[in-house]
Amino acid sequence: MRKTKRFTALMMAALVAFGLVGCGGSTASTQPAGGDSTAAAGSENSETGSSGGASAYVDADGKVVVNLQREDGIQSLNIWNYTSGPNYMFAEMVFDALYSSNHGGDCEPLICTGYDLSDDQKEVTLHIAEGVKFFDGSDCDADDVYTEMQYIAEHKDEMALFATNWKYLEKAEKMDDHTVKLYLSEPFFSLDISLAYTYIAKAEEIEQYGSSLFSSVDTLNGTGRWKLDEWVDGQYLKFSRNTDYWQGGDFSNIDTLYLWFISDPTAQNAAFINGDIDYINNVNVDLKSMLDPVADQCEITDSISEVMYYLQFKMDGKAPTTDQNLRYAIMHAIDRDAFCSLMGGGLVMNDFFTTHAEGHQDSLEALKYDPELAKEYLAKSSYNGEELVLLSRSDISYADSIMTAMADYLNQIGIKTRVDMVDTATMNTRRTDGDYDIFMVNLATWDGNALTQNLVPRVVQDMHSNGYKNDELNAKIMEAFGDMNKETRVKTLEEVDNILYELQGPIVPLMQVMRSSCIRKGLTGLIENPLSGYIFTNVTVEEDYLK
Repeated sequence: MRKTKRFTALMMAALVAFGLVGCGGSTASTQPAGGDSTAAAGSENSETGSSGGASAYVDADGKVVVNLQREDGIQSLNIWNYTSGPNYMFAEMVFDALYSSNHGGDCEPLICTGYDLSDDQKEVTLHIAEGVKFFDGSDCDADDVYTEMQYIAEHKDEMALFATNWKYLEKAEKMDDHTVKLYLSEPFFSLDISLAYTYIAKAEEIEQYGSSLFSSVDTLNGTGRWKLDEWVDGQYLKFSRNTDYWQGGDFSNIDTLYLWFISDPTAQNAAFINGDIDYINNVNVDLKSMLDPVADQCEITDSISEVMYYLQFKMDGKAPTTDQNLRYAIMHAIDRDAFCSLMGGGLVMNDFFTTHAEGHQDSLEALKYDPELAKEYLAKSSYNGEELVLLSRSDISYADSIMTAMADYLNQIGIKTRVDMVDTATMNTRRTDGDYDIFMVNLATWDGNALTQNLVPRVVQDMHSNGYKNDELNAKIMEAFGDMNKETRVKTLEEVDNILYELQGPIVPLMQVMRSSCIRKGLTGLIENPLSGYIFTNVTVEEDYLK
């Protein structure tokens, strides 16, 4: 297993070699314990027998060890309270769900082999697979599924993951050892998706611990392909392969899998060059050339992701941005193509849905960058020289640069601005309190579904306190949410799209993000995720790279 001091020393040596020490950020400061050997960049690698940092994947004990990287860590181990990508990724490593999802809109049966719907689509009969096993060797059957679904029905409003996914779940009933019936107050289109975000825990543990289950047990007792060995908050997750996985333990040949949370792009590249990580989730465009010395050892894949940067306007009737003419002035004053160039690539969004989301319309045109037209809209507005605060999170890539550029664009047409970059906790508080004029964050369209993650919570439920209410708009959103017919649902979403387009608020997408994943040769089994890189549940190493 790679050593703590060796990892840090190699990264620092690479930073010195490239003249990049002191460029901002910090390297990962820890590596799982197991020794104290150190090495300099380019020295003989005592674990792999190679020189110059090409990972051979095998450690000194003959185990296959793979190190992956993400920029952002997980919030907690509570799989019922997740709202973001890194957390879903963790949940599906350790806990199988009723269905599985590639997060691009395709779902397949997993613990649940299928279901039947009643004529009114309000009763869902789940068929539970036989032979599903928890890590402790006990069976996962209808008892566990019933217990969790009933717990969700009684507590869904207390759990972020289920507040929308199981909004209409009223109760569950166990029919036999492999059958569970769900009773819904209303049908809803995203049933398969909701099943794919329902990771099953053990009935006895749910009954004993309730919502504190994931912080009360010493070892998580999942059903998934990987067991969690260790979590160091903000640094890494360590997994070991579940050789007794209920669908067979041969899905991978990797013994130990680390997921490192390295946010600094220079440190990411340095670690890859020295063989200390085998995957970079998103290579910084300005630092791609740093990887040229190891170009023969990796593949870098560029793609437009289903992650968007968006603005949200305060529209409570009091804020200046309540005025539609002011919003049009703002949207014509900013150059979104320049923002994409600033980020190293991207796609200016023409309407209010990402390209693969239901309801997206290619025929709509994005409001053009036109400072003179912006001034005309500003003159027609009620804006009276108030300072508008542009709020964003300091940990979002390029957010500081984008907000600074946006402030400059708005100042040029006569709008006074101030940029306020804050941490995540402060942002959450400010949005809950409605303490903003305009904020910018990023958001992924999970599973091709703009309703569950975006429209219902952010528009209908106004989770960020923008203060705007439109009964017609909200009714159409909820009509689409309850429509099991894709053809009519898409038509309704196009109507929603048109209303939002005309409003240019309260949410206005800016651009979709370009991402570049770097994968060391020999690493296979990664499942492409159109949102944020890859899914790691089936990751493996080609045999030739183990020899």
